[in-house]
Amino acid sequence: MHGVWVLGCLCLGLALAWADPQINLPTPRPEVYYNGYTPNVATTPAQLRADRDRDQRYGPPYSDGGGGGNTDDGLDDFRLGQTNDERQRIGYAYPSPRLNFSDTPFSGDRYANHNYGPVSSSTDRGFVNPNGRFSDVPYATQGERNFNPNEQYNYNNNPNVEFVGLNNRSPYGNPFLSNQDRFNLNQGYLERQRYQQDRRYQQELEKLRTLLVESDQKGSLECTANVAAQWNFETNVNDFTQTEALNAQQRYVEFQRITAEQSKQINKDLIFDRRLYRQLMLQSEVGPNALPLDVLDRYNRLLNEMLFLYNSAGICAYQQPYQCDLHYIPHLKDIMAKSRDWDELQHTWVEFHRKAGRGMRDSYEQLIDVMQEVANVNNVTNGGEYWYLAYESGNFRQDMDIVWEQIRPLYESLHAYVRRKLRDYYGPDRINRIAPIPSHILGNMYGQSWSNVLDILIPYPGRKLIDVTPRMVEQGYTPQLMFQLAEEFFTSINMSAVGPEFYRNSILEQPLDRRVLCEPSAWDFCNRHDFRVKICTDINQRSLISVHHEMAHIQYFLQYRHLPKIFRNGANPAFHQAVGDAIGLSVSTPRHLQTLGLLQRSLDESSYDINYLFTMAIDKVAFLPFALSLDNWRYDVFSGNANKRAMNCHYWNMREKYSGIKPPVLRSEMDFDMGAKYHIPANIPYIKYFFSTVLQFQIYRSMCREAGQYVPGDPRKPLHKCDIYRQPAAGNILKKLMSKGASQPWQEVLEETLQEGRLDGTALREYFAPLEEWLRQENLRTNEYVGWNYDGDYCKRSIETAGLQVFGGYYNGGRAAGLSLLLLILPICTYFSLNLIVI
Repeated sequence: MHGVWVLGCLCLGLALAWADPQINLPTPRPEVYYNGYTPNVATTPAQLRADRDRDQRYGPPYSDGGGGGNTDDGLDDFRLGQTNDERQRIGYAYPSPRLNFSDTPFSGDRYANHNYGPVSSSTDRGFVNPNGRFSDVPYATQGERNFNPNEQYNYNNNPNVEFVGLNNRSPYGNPFLSNQDRFNLNQGYLERQRYQQDRRYQQELEKLRTLLVESDQKGSLECTANVAAQWNFETNVNDFTQTEALNAQQRYVEFQRITAEQSKQINKDLIFDRRLYRQLMLQSEVGPNALPLDVLDRYNRLLNEMLFLYNSAGICAYQQPYQCDLHYIPHLKDIMAKSRDWDELQHTWVEFHRKAGRGMRDSYEQLIDVMQEVANVNNVTNGGEYWYLAYESGNFRQDMDIVWEQIRPLYESLHAYVRRKLRDYYGPDRINRIAPIPSHILGNMYGQSWSNVLDILIPYPGRKLIDVTPRMVEQGYTPQLMFQLAEEFFTSINMSAVGPEFYRNSILEQPLDRRVLCEPSAWDFCNRHDFRVKICTDINQRSLISVHHEMAHIQYFLQYRHLPKIFRNGANPAFHQAVGDAIGLSVSTPRHLQTLGLLQRSLDESSYDINYLFTMAIDKVAFLPFALSLDNWRYDVFSGNANKRAMNCHYWNMREKYSGIKPPVLRSEMDFDMGAKYHIPANIPYIKYFFSTVLQFQIYRSMCREAGQYVPGDPRKPLHKCDIYRQPAAGNILKKLMSKGASQPWQEVLEETLQEGRLDGTALREYFAPLEEWLRQENLRTNEYVGWNYDGDYCKRSIETAGLQVFGGYYNGGRAAGLSLLLLILPICTYFSLNLIVI
């Protein structure tokens, strides 16, 4: 009987061996958890801080967002749909039928690995021990098979090991807990060494490397075909190219989906090569596209419904009830920017938020449920954690709040000054000196940028801002000349020339024979040599800065083109934008414009400096709390920290907390004011704009220090006057940062290039230091209250309170509230009295 049993085992072993699976990595014993800090772990501080998983990101295009900054809310809203980059990372607004790629990497059993249990089902590595049994572990005796390396090597007693974790996490635990690291590979030293020395293990690992190379080549070809179709559509808009672009997107999404599903079948627990492990993990994640097809269709349908409501929202003009075809682009945006009529601005704000937002509330509540399913299929505990997954930090929200607290003193000084200037303009009966500012009078539908009311706010009205546009026209600037200047800027700092193919293939100005989508964007065709820009260049100063911004994206493509495709991206979603904006800070300085011969004389007067910095601050600094509150609100809603039935009020609480901004009228839970912002119905993350705005100053400061153009504490070399043109030392820092792509966590990239392992708001404070000191003195001179006091509820859950308006700055502050009710009741009584008299 015993002989029959042994013979049966031998036959089973041979049968399994003939199956010959190509990726047959042994399963460890004891089990190693890939997404947790484990016992006996010695990691670097950078790994402990940051080495975590992130959402998968793909290539082009990289949109400028408007002149290299966040100046214009309209320019970073993609009205014609999500950009190719956002669609591939966040999901598509249409169903994607499943396609059959017979030659897809990992397809079938050839590359699949199904070794989920503690013992492999295959005996391809079968070793026979003296007891006559097959074992996956190449040890001769039972005692050796049960050998526990932790009993022989106590890391807790090793003085060379500083960081030790706790091995109490399941393989599917929360990757965002503070002691977990999904890319941490320094686990079980002896266990790892044993498998690395196994010849068969090395053979299987080599097969995996070959497989990833094949997958990379196939993915690059699929990406090139998709990007080419998107380019054809955006540079020649018609029904045919649109259909081709949609079909190409569907094919590429399905390719990525299948690749990710089959990549998940590979047992990653025994991959100790950190770079290889990261490559495989990133390839395994596709965001919402990992959903089951029926749920993915529901997700896309919800986005389509909300985007339809947003795009079709039209209102009637103020005091013109028969003109009811006003849409955000171009009508309402123009009204909010140029009108100075309080009542017209309030009417426009209230009506657009009612038409655009209120109708999509039910769909968004359903989207919250779907986002929980997106989190589940991406091995994350909730939708909030998934929302910040791309930033590979267990405490990302808290980290961003810490950065904001570094910047908040500057913002509060700016806020106090702006509130006083607006109070002087509109009167103290409408703006209270210690209350938040009503959002509708800031020159923008969302209060995210205050640049459009510069005429009211400018510190020194007699000092004109620098504008070199007339000189550019006079000197015969052309779009190609502007790009050649941008190319020369980068070659002067020891970076790469773009070559003639770039100019031959790019669209630099509006063609006369066809319609082109003119939003500035840079394109990587995923083949390591074809890089393009699409921009309808105007001959003005803003376009000059935007051209340099787009060329920075092209330089990023050039520097990381040697990497596998999955790593050809920024270290996180904000890096591309931050690098482009950092270059813009240098190009916009008077010193650089002088070098180009566009400025005749140096403007060293402090009044010009203050006006220049103030103009930058009401764009960049004012934007930060809006971006942070918008995505922190989404984090709370997606994670369940905020109740669905109170989410509109929660949003206004966030706006008051971070921005000192309030709605012009009382809101209720009948409203859905966030829906009036494009990125909400499109479900596009916004925190990257906060991150990139802060990071650009961090990169800029490091380059300026290295170039000797900025010396802290030296008034002759302030940060805001630094120009890195013809400074190779600055370019070397940028090259090092760009060349890493996404091959390392962003914290490690910053640590190795800038010697700063985290996002830091002090660089922004240093840049605006002269303005902050001026604001401090100005607020003292006028005895202005710095900060704001909560002056009552801005949003109530009851329907009856919706739309109530109270002048004087307080919504429900006793006397003011009583006065407002009286003002509302009297006209009603008068109306009925007059009607009775007439009758």
